[in-house]
This record gives sequence, C-alpha cells and structure tokens, in this order.
Amino acid sequence: MAMPDRIARAQLLWEALHGCEPEDALAVCAAFLDAHSTGGPEMAPFMEATASTAQFWADIAPPHELVAYGMAALDRLRTTALGLNTRKRLFVALWKTLSEEDRLRFVKRIDPDGMVIRRRND
Repeated sequence: MAMPDRIARAQLLWEALHGCEPEDALAVCAAFLDAHSTGGPEMAPFMEATASTAQFWADIAPPHELVAYGMAALDRLRTTALGLNTRKRLFVALWKTLSEEDRLRFVKRIDPDGMVIRRRND
C-alpha cells in the first residue's frame, strides 16, 4: 500500500473512532488488538507485579472473599472492552474449574438458540 494511502486510511480510522461512542470505539480497538496479538508474553513486566500481588491475595483469601471479588470482577468485565479471544480465555479458565459431570449438565442447559435455560435456583 502506498504511503499516502496508508496515511489517508489511518486518518479515516482515527475520525471513525472519534465519531463512535467511547465504549464502542474501545470494543473495536480491543478486538483488533486481540486479533493481532503476537502471542508474546501474557503480561508486560509492569503488570507481572500486579498479577503476582493478585495471586498472593487469592492464595490467602477465604472462599467467600474469592467469590465476592470474582463476581465483582466478572460483573465489571461484562462492560469492559475486551477482545473475543480474551473473553474466551476467561470462559475457559472458569470452565476448567467445573467437573466433567457439571460441564455436561451445563451444556444440556443450552437451548438451540444458544441461550442458557434458567432454573429456579440459578
């Protein structure tokens, strides 16, 4: 692609992003970055300290605190711009915590349209 064409496209992209609602622009950018990741380190060095600290607190937290923080984090992530692959990694991490029996029961509760069939105790 010729340089002027690249610059023009980049300017159009910039204008398009600024014309979007911020949360929509963030979602588009997050998905793009996730799709074009290099597969390099999971976290930048400055984030390793955060992950290490989080792991430390998770290791010593009682179950009720883990559930409270986990639910709050998942609720917050619901409205956070994350790429699809990042959301899939989160889902797989949760999926791995289920027994094979629980996984099968869960899959049976997905209707043909992909919706979860809710029960009274959910």
